[in-house]
Amino acid sequence: MNAVDSGSHSNSGAQGVRIATGELATLLHAELLGSDSIILDGIESMHAAGPAQLTFISTQSFADQWGDSNAGAALVSRGIEVPGHDPVRRALLVVDDAEQSMIDMLERLAPEAACPPPGVHPSAIIDSTAQLGADVCIGPFVSVGPEATIGSGAILEEGVRVGRSAAIGAGAWLGMNAVIGERCVVGARCRLHAMVCLGADGFGYRPRSDGSGLRKVPHIGTVHIGADVELGAGTCVDRGKFGATVIGDGTKLDNLVQIGHNVRIGKHCVIAAQTGLAGSVVVGNWVQIGAQAGVTQHVTIGDGARIGAKAGVIRNVAAGSSVLGIPADDSRITLRQISCIRKLPEFMATVRSQGKSGDDA
Repeated sequence: MNAVDSGSHSNSGAQGVRIATGELATLLHAELLGSDSIILDGIESMHAAGPAQLTFISTQSFADQWGDSNAGAALVSRGIEVPGHDPVRRALLVVDDAEQSMIDMLERLAPEAACPPPGVHPSAIIDSTAQLGADVCIGPFVSVGPEATIGSGAILEEGVRVGRSAAIGAGAWLGMNAVIGERCVVGARCRLHAMVCLGADGFGYRPRSDGSGLRKVPHIGTVHIGADVELGAGTCVDRGKFGATVIGDGTKLDNLVQIGHNVRIGKHCVIAAQTGLAGSVVVGNWVQIGAQAGVTQHVTIGDGARIGAKAGVIRNVAAGSSVLGIPADDSRITLRQISCIRKLPEFMATVRSQGKSGDDA
C-alpha cells in the first residue's frame, strides 16, 4: 500500500499509514464521489470515526446514518443510496462489496504476526518417539507425547499439550495452553486459540441397573480437524464414543463453543460464541449458527442453513432454510409470532374495553 506520509498514527491500528482518498479509490478500483485529497490515517466504525478515518456502509440502515457521522470517507456497496452526503467535505468510495473491500483494507493495515523463531525451548518435554517436522517452533513448557507428529512449520505456544499419537498438520498454530488429546488430528494451517481442548471425553452417563448411581460411557474415538480450521479461545471438541468427531476444512468456530461427541461439521461453516452442539449432530457445508444457539442430539442441519442466535434446535433443519426461536422454527413464522405477542396487551385491552361496553348495554 503506497502511503503519502508515515507521520502520526490513529488509535485504529493503522500503524501510521496515511493515504489520500484519490489514491485509495485507485487502489480499490472504486468510484470516487467527493474529494480526492482527504488524507486518511485509520479505520473506525461509523459512530466513532473522525474526519481522517475511513468507515464502511454495507446496508441502507448504515447509509441513513452517514449524515450524523464524522468520518472523512466511507466504502459503500454499489446500489446503496447515501443521503446527506457532502462531496466537498467528504468522500464515498463505491465498490461492489463494501465488506469485502474493508477486509482488503484491514489485511493491508494489520501488523504482521510476530512468529516466534523455529526451535525447541529448553523447558519443553518432547518424547523420544515423537516426530518433529522442519522449522517447527516449540515454546516454553510444551509437552509432546509418545509417537505424536508435529508437521513442518507448526507453532506450539507456551504450555501446549499434545497427547500420544496425536498429529499436528504443517503450518498449524496452537495457542497458549491448548490441549490436543491422544490420537486427535489437527489439519494443516489450522489456528487454535488459547485453551482450546480437543479430545476430552464426551458427556455420556447411564443409570446403573441397580439404581446405585450413574455409569460413565467410555469414549474411545478421536477428533479430526480438517485444514484451515480456526477454533476460538476456550472451545472444546469432545472425542467420539467410537469413530471420530469431525470438523471440515475451512470451518471457523468462535470462543467458548462446545462440540459434543461424534458431531460432524461440514466445510466453511461459521459458529458463533457459546453455541453448543449435542452428540451426533450433523452439520452440512456453509452453515451459519448464531451465538448461544443450542442443538439437541442427532439433529441434522442441511447445507447453507442459518440458525439464529439463542435458537433451540430440536428437529432437523432443511438445507438453505433459516430458523429462529425456542423451539427453532422457520424465521418468518417466528417473527410473526413475536409480532403477535407484542400486540397482545393492546389487543386484550381492546377486548376488555369492548366487554365492559357490552355489559353496560
